[in-house]
Amino acid sequence: MKSTLTGKSRLFFDWMAEGTGSLLDLGCAYSFMLNLLGQKAGRKFGLDFDFQKLKEGSLRFPKIHYTAGSGETLPYKDNSFDVITFFEVLEHVENEGRFISEVRRVLKPQGAIMLSVPNRGIAEWLDMDNVVFTPLLWSLKKIGLFKNVSAYYLRYHRHYRLEDIRKKLGPSFVIEKVYYGGLFLNQLAFLAYKPVYLFSLLLGANPECNFLKSMARWMDTMTSFDFDHSFGRASDKLCIFARKRRL
Repeated sequence: MKSTLTGKSRLFFDWMAEGTGSLLDLGCAYSFMLNLLGQKAGRKFGLDFDFQKLKEGSLRFPKIHYTAGSGETLPYKDNSFDVITFFEVLEHVENEGRFISEVRRVLKPQGAIMLSVPNRGIAEWLDMDNVVFTPLLWSLKKIGLFKNVSAYYLRYHRHYRLEDIRKKLGPSFVIEKVYYGGLFLNQLAFLAYKPVYLFSLLLGANPECNFLKSMARWMDTMTSFDFDHSFGRASDKLCIFARKRRL
């Protein structure tokens, strides 16, 4: 398995402990990462606000327990999970403090979190979502196109330094592992892919058609290659493994 993985998939699969009891992925979408990491966990849970993505995920991976909801109000009991993951999620949430507080609440003592966020490096100024596509989607929505796009996708998202994440996690967490990955190639690949994707949707194409899937696979290949090369604090992505302190 390990030899076939690249990019974030390989990193977080390596970081995931074998024999984990319970795993929760926040913002699980179609559940690719949850299903992958879940190979090392007994029970797997996914939460996302997008009901359609949860529905498609449940068809692909029926052994995962899915819930529609918000990471800022988690529908789980205190101390429920051994590991909680959230990849490219924190930068989008409206209230980071409430989100982290909820993660802390439902995570078991000495449980672990794994997360990835955009890094505040030199690539921040090439964030194609913030610079190009969020303003474009706002403009298209104003003229009557993409009317049903969620406000979630219309927010400018944040970038973080390691010190920012350490401060937001607070004294309840100890950061044990850090990885910086990628630089420009991820953003350039996204710039090539996203206009084709949006234009295809405007023409009525099925998002699951073979052409768009092939484009997405190409972008994933470029992104993974980029991520596998670290440029330290100048990098595009920041990945963290942290453990909850036993109080």
